[in-house]
Amino acid sequence: MNAQPTVLKAKSSADFLAALPRLAGMRASESLFLVLFDGSRTLGSARIDLPPAEQMVDPGPEISAWVRTVIEIAQKSDAVAVVVQTDVALPESPMSSTYGALTGALANSLRAAGCSVRDALVVASNGWASFVGTSFPELHSLDEITGSTLHDPEHELLTVDEWRAQHPGRTTEDPEEIAGMTAQMRAAGSKENRA
Repeated sequence: MNAQPTVLKAKSSADFLAALPRLAGMRASESLFLVLFDGSRTLGSARIDLPPAEQMVDPGPEISAWVRTVIEIAQKSDAVAVVVQTDVALPESPMSSTYGALTGALANSLRAAGCSVRDALVVASNGWASFVGTSFPELHSLDEITGSTLHDPEHELLTVDEWRAQHPGRTTEDPEEIAGMTAQMRAAGSKENRA
């Protein structure tokens, strides 16, 4: 007998951020989460360490290589949502922050590479912002996330190390291995749709 997948219908960016911990299985600061989509269904998520702050302030070849890796992962799906998580506070004008500039530039790079970007978000210690569909992203209260019907305060989040221990073989830095994992997720999703 097949277990039915959990269906979480996000109607807003705040809803999506409220559901992300259950989708990703963890919360990790200084991380980028790429949520991969197959049509309207999520295939799963990939977590990537954010570059060090000094590299983001003065972008060089390391940032270019990091962006290429993100794009290679994103191109394995129909669409993506990008979530940058940091413990740093955002200013009232999120685009003026290092994290806002990175998120906006990443969304533009993904689009230029032919990726469909559903949302590009930053979640910080003092609020969150969406960088899709607006020229001037606003700083929103974290209460919008915790007040969402998709927020589950009982959900216990794993640390990155705990998640890795519970999911052996699901961590890699190799784009080809990531492509293989994405293909497995797509195949699993197709089987669920046929069941």
